[in-house]
Amino acid sequence: MIQIKNLNVTYEAMGEGYAALENINLEIGAGETCAIIGPSGCGKSTLLKVLAGIIKKYEGVVEINGQPITPMKQKIGFIPQNYGLLPWKNVYENIRLSAKIKNKKDSDHSKELDFFIQQLGLAGLEGRYPGELSGGQQQRVALARSFLLKPDLLLMDEPFSALDAMTREEIQNVFLDVWRKYSVSTILVTHYVEEALYLGQKIVILSGIPGTISKIIDNPLFGIDDIRNHQDFFQLSLALRKMIKEDWSK
Repeated sequence: MIQIKNLNVTYEAMGEGYAALENINLEIGAGETCAIIGPSGCGKSTLLKVLAGIIKKYEGVVEINGQPITPMKQKIGFIPQNYGLLPWKNVYENIRLSAKIKNKKDSDHSKELDFFIQQLGLAGLEGRYPGELSGGQQQRVALARSFLLKPDLLLMDEPFSALDAMTREEIQNVFLDVWRKYSVSTILVTHYVEEALYLGQKIVILSGIPGTISKIIDNPLFGIDDIRNHQDFFQLSLALRKMIKEDWSK
């Protein structure tokens, strides 16, 4: 379980402080996915950096399973917009990197590594380098690396934004297929309303600068078969867009 209580983050710039996040309160259940959507500059990436343990200076409480964020003790997966692959390592080496950082022996995860290579359609690409892969293939490698870690929390910062529409939908499906098997607590930052509806059991709307939580929505459509062709999906997309537009125009 992820618990955030009264979180406030302030940055220092030119000798002055300015608030990036203000009074954030959020709880995400074990194995739950949460999509965060908000305007540019509202603190979405800042929130992920707090949860990743990158930003340590803040007010409030941020815990994973009742324990403060401690990356050395907890397993936190992070997929940035550019996938975060090392260009000098091949597919196989990039995938095993997360487990290696946690000091796991190859024998401890070799079967699972092979499983993810097969599950994510990377068989035959193990020896290629990131520069030799398409955007969709690079994203599959990033997903394989994160799930191999068996993270307590998976953070995704607009991970599908660089993909074309068809590839984005395909990789969203790939993510959900693997997520259903492992039920990893996941927080996803996105600019796409449809992506938030498709991937988020919970949808959080951030607004303003500093970023504050405007609304938290329990997604009634999450997990429905063929959800994109469901009439309620279209209607809820329109309603969510209207809600966001009205909120951001204040």
